[in-house]
Amino acid sequence: MLRIATSRFTAAHSVRPTSWPCNLPSGVPSNVPYTLLTHPTTNSLQVRWATKKSGGSTKNGRTSKPKYLGFKALHSAQVAPGNVIIRQRGTEWHPGTNVGMGRDHTLFALIPGRVVLHYDLQRQRRLVSVDDGSLPALPTRPQMKKRLAESLDLEKYLAMSGEDRLEYVQNKIREIAAEDKKEAKVALGQSLLRNGRRRFDLVDLTLL
Repeated sequence: MLRIATSRFTAAHSVRPTSWPCNLPSGVPSNVPYTLLTHPTTNSLQVRWATKKSGGSTKNGRTSKPKYLGFKALHSAQVAPGNVIIRQRGTEWHPGTNVGMGRDHTLFALIPGRVVLHYDLQRQRRLVSVDDGSLPALPTRPQMKKRLAESLDLEKYLAMSGEDRLEYVQNKIREIAAEDKKEAKVALGQSLLRNGRRRFDLVDLTLL
């Protein structure tokens, strides 16, 4: 039996040279690569490839339902009691007059009327109210800022320092809030006495 040499060769010696140094054994074709004759199978380098593909992360693996956040009734829209006005996360919009708020900060109407979006300058809050015809004109945020700017004395404001300017503006905001509160009280009293509405008589219960 012919014993084949196991010496190492470079890649340049992978093909059998034209002049073979020894006679080939019987039954071996002449085009067999030289590496198959010089390196037995037991000494060849074996590589194990992966049998499973590595999985990657994805952002589409959720099955949660949409929350349908946002306004359901916009400004001047007619609503009935219990109608949802806005669904929100957190109190971006606060409940105003004739508006209730649920546990998930959902604002809903308490009486029939139209939706009014307005702004509270003193507390710096965006409010949602339902007007049944008895509420006064509720200004929006740009209107309130314009009203504040017009009420300031520009020469007096520029002559003040930083802290004095802040206190001056806050005092003006309090004056505007007091005027609005007084006007709202007068408007409410007039709405209770208008035609088609029952008049309320105040009775002192201590005299009964």
